[in-house]
Amino acid sequence: MAISKESALFAVRNVAHHGDTDVFPFPLENHWFHDDEEAVTRLLMSLDADFDRWLRTYPVNFSTGLASVGYHGFRAASQIDPIWNAYLLALLIEIGSDIEKARLPVEKKIIFSYRFNLSNERNTLFNPEIGWAMFHRTALEYVNSAEFVISTDISDFYPRIYHHRLENALKQATTETEAVKRVMEILKRLSGGPSYGLPVGGNAARLLAELLLNRTDRLLLAAGIRFCRFVDDYLIFADSATSAQSALVQLSEVLLANEGLTLARAKTRLMSKAEFTRSSPMAEPVAADSVDEATAKEFLGLRLAYDPYSPTADAQYEQLREELARFDITGMLSRELNKSRIDEGLTRQLVKSIRFLPPLLRDAAARSVVRNLRILYPIFPSVAIVLHRLLDELSEEIRLEVFETIRNLIVQNSHIFLVPANLSFAIHILAFDRAEETDALLIDVYHRPKTDMMVKRDVLLAMTRRRVDYWLSEQLKRFAILTPWEKRALIVASYILGDEGRHWRHRFRDEFSETDSEFMKWVGEKNNGRTWDLPL
Repeated sequence: MAISKESALFAVRNVAHHGDTDVFPFPLENHWFHDDEEAVTRLLMSLDADFDRWLRTYPVNFSTGLASVGYHGFRAASQIDPIWNAYLLALLIEIGSDIEKARLPVEKKIIFSYRFNLSNERNTLFNPEIGWAMFHRTALEYVNSAEFVISTDISDFYPRIYHHRLENALKQATTETEAVKRVMEILKRLSGGPSYGLPVGGNAARLLAELLLNRTDRLLLAAGIRFCRFVDDYLIFADSATSAQSALVQLSEVLLANEGLTLARAKTRLMSKAEFTRSSPMAEPVAADSVDEATAKEFLGLRLAYDPYSPTADAQYEQLREELARFDITGMLSRELNKSRIDEGLTRQLVKSIRFLPPLLRDAAARSVVRNLRILYPIFPSVAIVLHRLLDELSEEIRLEVFETIRNLIVQNSHIFLVPANLSFAIHILAFDRAEETDALLIDVYHRPKTDMMVKRDVLLAMTRRRVDYWLSEQLKRFAILTPWEKRALIVASYILGDEGRHWRHRFRDEFSETDSEFMKWVGEKNNGRTWDLPL
């Protein structure tokens, strides 16, 4: 046994409430986790008790595709089978306290990313008070005793993490050897062969990445280098340009020698104290700032991480509405959309704020967003999440424009939807589109030669929600040759097919995995005597 029931249950609750990754849409299984946490926890404990058998009979399935980074960059991102994702997270929760103890202490105010601190009330893993904002506020304190600052980050950080070095770091941090062994076995299977790389976006990978950099953090501190770090972003503080460059060389040597990592040359910048202070997102506006710059800085200081599950959710919502009322959200958004390149951080925050606006302003902002999807390409997932949440609140005219615009862009093979993660988000929106032409479009997407397992699963679920029974009936006949995620989606689809679906489930029930059998029980309960609209 490598995990306790408590760790398994916490992992299930964390995924159910906060998702498995911030790169892809919420999988349907996360709703299963929320509704039936005890059954899912039992599955994780069964997996834990018979790990080797599960590896043989229920392989570590995952879908890897591109996600956008800026206007012209991409990174590989993976969505892991929900059960294996939850189990990996449970393993890291089990040893999370050991990892946190191995890292530079919080009190040193150097490392500000993902400080392990479980909260049963919020179902979260990390201290919410320590993060990006504190990183930048502290940097402004540190620069008071420095003359120069170097800003830099690690090039292709997650994909280049070497498993052997990570395993050594884990063994040094914890005595839970079985947990370490299983973490590495899962990572090995997720890498698809090469012995390097972490899946992007999940909390388990975040903890592992932080531990890997711990040696570099400690070596820099021992060398007397003044710095702070948030994930793979470093800020180095020095009294002269020469000493700043020297510290940068030391950081580069330590990363290369110990972790095989290098810094991103294009993102490395030497700044004077005044230049750094002025550019900080947490700096107070100064007289030289334009009105727009000052307003943007103040706006970025707001926290829009509204948590609908919080016991004080209503109060949080009203407070956010009051704070946002001080800003001309639609005006600020319009100014960004008129640029050739948006400020991604500011625009993402503006888009997130749309859902807190009064109805007329909300419609106007949503219209601007949907008419400018090409310029918003670098933050399309954030845009799609907001549009998806607003579908029931937008006027019918704007809803139809959202659907028509996305349909047309997919038909035109827009570069936006050549990225699988973006296409998946779009499918989740089109699931709510009543236009008949959407059926034909989704069928075309499903049968395209390069459509991956994740997107095919999402099409099947979208068609189920749209109750396109004639096409889903045909897919049941192909069950034996489909991917694992398509097969699970067909279990859901079978419930809208009446007797045909019931006979199909009876015929194939012995071929369903232990996970799919439990999942089918949950779907059956949801469809028991009522029409269930899938929560996509």
